[in-house]
Amino acid sequence: MQTGKDASVTPFHSQFSNMEDERGHNLLRKDESKGSDCREKRETRISKENLYMVLALWMERFPLQSSRVQQKFKKVGVVFVLPSDRVLAADCSRDGVHGVARVMVNHCGKLEGCKVFVSRKPCSLCAKLLVQSRVSRVFYLPIEPESENKGELARADNLFKVSPVGQSVFVPCVEEGVLAKDEKRLPEEITPDDIGECRDQLFKEWWSAEWIKRAKVCLPWPCLDDSMENQVESDFKSLMKWIAFVKAPMDKGVAFKKVKVTEAAEAAEVKCDRDAEHYPDFNMAFHMMIFAKMLARQTDDPKKGVGAVILNGTENKEVATLGWNGFPSKALFGEFPRASDNDDARETKFSYVIHAEQNALLVRNTKDLTDGVLFVTKLPCDECAPMIKLSGVKTVVVGETIEGSTPKGGELSYYLIREYIKEEIIACYQMETQKTPTKRLGSDPETRKKMKSSDGSGMDIGSQTAINFD
Repeated sequence: MQTGKDASVTPFHSQFSNMEDERGHNLLRKDESKGSDCREKRETRISKENLYMVLALWMERFPLQSSRVQQKFKKVGVVFVLPSDRVLAADCSRDGVHGVARVMVNHCGKLEGCKVFVSRKPCSLCAKLLVQSRVSRVFYLPIEPESENKGELARADNLFKVSPVGQSVFVPCVEEGVLAKDEKRLPEEITPDDIGECRDQLFKEWWSAEWIKRAKVCLPWPCLDDSMENQVESDFKSLMKWIAFVKAPMDKGVAFKKVKVTEAAEAAEVKCDRDAEHYPDFNMAFHMMIFAKMLARQTDDPKKGVGAVILNGTENKEVATLGWNGFPSKALFGEFPRASDNDDARETKFSYVIHAEQNALLVRNTKDLTDGVLFVTKLPCDECAPMIKLSGVKTVVVGETIEGSTPKGGELSYYLIREYIKEEIIACYQMETQKTPTKRLGSDPETRKKMKSSDGSGMDIGSQTAINFD
């Protein structure tokens, strides 16, 4: 499909960087400490491009601070990626301003050469702003566009046709190996029915069978025949299932409670009681923690994935930065040791892995984080805590229960964050998950076999009951 001078349909599998391999290929290397060969496996994960599109889609659910919306246009989530492959901004339509326009105004002068991931095909207003800002390419999902008005769609296409900016339909694809790995990560109490219900609700929210029948003409998408339509739908279901793996455990019930620290820092004890203060905006904490958990799945750390996102501002909250832990940018697999605490190796990974909080602080789109809130999936260590304090962030929301945890954990220690909490330099909230005795049905081989349906997504759509997550 040609919708611009440099436009095409992005294939179901997007380009990989030199660090990424969704297929989980093995790499044979020699263990110098033992003088023998051992086999290591690459991390199985979705590509960065797929992740950026998922984040753009998830930003559509960003909790609105204002009731002022434009009924003429659908809410759109956007992610702008710099030529350096770092995320500049993530935002959505709100306060009467289109998602693309918000980023353009807030980050003017930084947009040239950016790749732009938009959850829906942009309207003509956003198209002319994108063209004027000289972004390199615009990717959008084939779901209902920002505006279905034929004139709007035609005007947007005309703007791209007369510019060097390409626009492409983008269909993310989550490989079976990625889904299988994330399924193993699920808590024991999460059943296949939980995943199916969550996935079905997400699919229902974003997919319209009526629209996809019109997409061939309206987008336009000439090559969208019946065979491709089935493939696109299957890929979209797999994408919704991947999101469900992150979201469903939190749907069981979570709370974000303030923690306190008693005694000296050396023997600091984290406590949280029933009367503990809750994070003041539950919906925002819920949304941003899922955002952070998605980021954590992008790590190439062989043992632990961590995601971090900083939300800045008081009234008009903005995503200031995001990051995940991993090895230095553009490093090739095998260039650094991947051994951890429990591995018998001469050298471990810890000196080389850049933490999620560190990555986030290095690439933020604003210097002032005085009103910033850090949402991070794991408690910050002593490497990160001083950097967080220096940045001005005074609130940290952790996506795990830290009560009763020890300050020392292998190569990393966690004394400083406790000291900051005790001295009220930083306010900290921990995420508590409601535990249920339900056994995970997927652990039974026969049940797992039954789960494999013909749609390739692992569940039988239509057999689940939709539930309301709003």
